[in-house]
Amino acid sequence: MSDFKIDILKMLGKSSGALVAMIMIFLAFVVGIKFGFWFAPDAKQIVEKSVEYTCSMHPNIRMPNKDDRCPICGMELIEVGSIGDDNPRELVMTATAMKLADIQTTVVERMFPTQTVRLFGTINYDETRIATVAAYFPGRLERLFVDYTGVVVNKGDHLASIYSPDLITAHVELKEALLSVQQGRGSGDLLRSIAQQQLDAAREKLRLWGLTDQQVKGLEQTEKPIERLTIYSPISGVVINKKAVEGKYVKTGEELYKVADLSKLWVELEAYESQLTWIRYAQDVTFTTQSLPGQEFTGTIAFIDPIVNAATRTVRVRVNVDNSKGQLKPGMFVRAVVQSEIAGFGLVVTDELAGKWICPMHPEVISDSEGECDICEMPLVPIEDIGYVPNKEDLIPPLVIPASVPLITGKRAVVYVKVPDREQPTFEGREVVLGPRAGDLYIVVEGLAEGEEVVSYGAFKVDSAMQILAKPSMMSVPKEDIQQEQVAAPEIFLQGLKPVYDAYFLAQEALATDDLEKFQAGARQIHQSLDSVEVKGLKGESLGKYRRIEKSLRTDSEHINHITELEKARSLFETYSKAILDLEEIFGHVGDSTYYQTYCPMAFDDKGATWLAQKSEINNPYFGSMMLRCGEVKNEFAAREIENTKAGEN
Repeated sequence: MSDFKIDILKMLGKSSGALVAMIMIFLAFVVGIKFGFWFAPDAKQIVEKSVEYTCSMHPNIRMPNKDDRCPICGMELIEVGSIGDDNPRELVMTATAMKLADIQTTVVERMFPTQTVRLFGTINYDETRIATVAAYFPGRLERLFVDYTGVVVNKGDHLASIYSPDLITAHVELKEALLSVQQGRGSGDLLRSIAQQQLDAAREKLRLWGLTDQQVKGLEQTEKPIERLTIYSPISGVVINKKAVEGKYVKTGEELYKVADLSKLWVELEAYESQLTWIRYAQDVTFTTQSLPGQEFTGTIAFIDPIVNAATRTVRVRVNVDNSKGQLKPGMFVRAVVQSEIAGFGLVVTDELAGKWICPMHPEVISDSEGECDICEMPLVPIEDIGYVPNKEDLIPPLVIPASVPLITGKRAVVYVKVPDREQPTFEGREVVLGPRAGDLYIVVEGLAEGEEVVSYGAFKVDSAMQILAKPSMMSVPKEDIQQEQVAAPEIFLQGLKPVYDAYFLAQEALATDDLEKFQAGARQIHQSLDSVEVKGLKGESLGKYRRIEKSLRTDSEHINHITELEKARSLFETYSKAILDLEEIFGHVGDSTYYQTYCPMAFDDKGATWLAQKSEINNPYFGSMMLRCGEVKNEFAAREIENTKAGEN
């Protein structure tokens, strides 16, 4: 054996591990050549493996496989968009990601939106068409011709017969005055004038007592003094109230009957404050009633109450309705609809009333020219004076966007605008100021321009991607909403808050585990711990703030044990959470723990809700075991340092 071979064998003997490694590499190389592949991935495979997928509802989720599902809510995953660092408010997406996320856009345009306002109410009497039949002189009701409520009468129909000594005296006065006129025909002018004046006065007295001209003439021709007088109906209508009783002695002015003319009625509707933008005098209203299915009636808005009902937070809207056919009856429940075309804040568009004049007191009175109201004789005013825009051709229509475009959080509204002239789909987040909502449209006051393209479907997915990339989104806290500085408070008060927080956390963890009984115990403990809080050191505004928080925490304190459903418990817990967060932001807490403000965007049908937690780990009290980890931490509250202060003055 040669020296070379001996050296090789010595070397391999010293490094048997290296020999094995060399053999494995050689075999791998041969197999790769044989089957035409290599273990190192090419560039395309590297790019594909670097793509991550996330959940539009839970952007903290990152998954490598697009076929996976969100482990929290089970939704399909979408591709994470690429990052555009030039503008922190922009999101650049690939065409594939946009298609997968089903992002749809629409163009901002100008138009006069139409709003359908739905109102509810009841039919009532027309107060201007109610007449009271009263006794004009004292007497006894001898006979009642109308002896029950609901009788339909015509103008001039007899209602009752009354006996009165005063009537006999007035009849005698009339006959004596008539005789004086007849006997004084040959007398001087002065005597004839005096006699005629006495006769006119006697006749007028009887007319003022309710006698018709025909009755007065009958008394003049009757020699025997009349003892009884028939009372007639002053209007046509229905007797809605009867106080007359046969044989009863009545005094002057005492009410006998009340008659209502039902040929015209009022429909009294209740409108919420948010609906008042769309309601104006003289608007046409259509309504239906359950008693007459398939029939639609119309009326005109004649009155809008200037005062909001403090109990119902509604405003009464009165509609004048024609009921000449007698189909409608007071007391009926109605559903009404008002169609309004709006031109801006407080301006309703109308074509039918262009150039018209209207009565402010009786809006049903409309004229083609200037003049006076036929009812109250007030001067008519131009239709523009009561909030109409009669000629919309002279106006620029407002900007409108679909209601699905803005993401609204509290006072803020965020819209995602598609940036033009970009190779890849790029979206920019922008805060806008919204006007009133008209059906499926919002009027835009500020923030957008005509012709811009905005995301109308999938805006929440775009916003979720912005949150993933730590960019400004709908959840970004504006500077004006930054946590306020905690007020000064005495140590004894701050120490007294500890049991309140502990009881709240007990209730929160109970709902996270779907334990209703434990939640009830925590709620009762909240109320009990509030009784032990020492507030003597608080003064002024600080004391007022605490009292308001305490009142919210005592909500439904007497009905805790009667809650039998987790949904109701979670609704009550939201009230507690708002108060506890106010307590934390204003007064804080003492100790060594850090508390966390946590938010779930899917709570209460995607309205979202917050709560205070002891840990940063998500234990969702609004969903419990259904989606325990749904949510994210929005803020942290470190324990405050105790200051030596006697008064919580702020």
